[in-house]
Amino acid sequence: MPERRRLRHSPSRIAAAIGDAGVYTVPVAARLLHEKPATVERWAFGYQRRGKDYRPAIATDIPPIGESRAITFLELVELMFVQALLTTGLSWPKVREASRVAAHLLKDERHPFATRRWFADPAALYLSLGQEHGEGLLVEVAGHAQVAMAPVLHPYLKQLDFDSRGVARRWFPMGIGASVVLDPLRSFGMPITVNAGVATEVIARFHAAGDSVETIAAWYRMDEAEVDAAIRYEEVMALAA
Repeated sequence: MPERRRLRHSPSRIAAAIGDAGVYTVPVAARLLHEKPATVERWAFGYQRRGKDYRPAIATDIPPIGESRAITFLELVELMFVQALLTTGLSWPKVREASRVAAHLLKDERHPFATRRWFADPAALYLSLGQEHGEGLLVEVAGHAQVAMAPVLHPYLKQLDFDSRGVARRWFPMGIGASVVLDPLRSFGMPITVNAGVATEVIARFHAAGDSVETIAAWYRMDEAEVDAAIRYEEVMALAA
């Protein structure tokens, strides 16, 4: 590759501090979720209004560094779950409280909403937890969303790859088997091509500057199909922005 096109990246202080957990600043997480940064900030870290503090919907592991806040890969997956619950029509206060109660009941799981069972049949799980512990709110949530949850959450089962414990380990936003992946063990969890491991954003930037698919594939010694997939993914992201 010509020297003028070589891009250099240095790991952030946050990324270096958490190793292989993946790292996403609030703006980056918002872009991946197709949400506003302020919305993701509220979901992940809570907010204050009229002097009252409102709890977040998930527990986060990365302490703030200065004014910067970030989340891990598992927390990003948990926010997918929260987003899906809101899509079913549940109010934000009920989603936040139901998430808090469920996390309290499953206190041995630091990131419970990043597990397969929540995406597979969340209404049944809420109902089971509610009945087992006498928690009416969880029963109510299950009853409200038992039909709406399935079409919203089941597509994620075709995108998320889970480990043997049922914990999310990779996200294929174009579907498992496609050529774009977010893997916390690679490139700090940012979107890359599956085989060559090249950032989709870098590929799209070169293509937008006029470089052909064939040229980019030759530079990185990768299949043209992976280049095409990266470009398509970034086009979808741009349209959703």
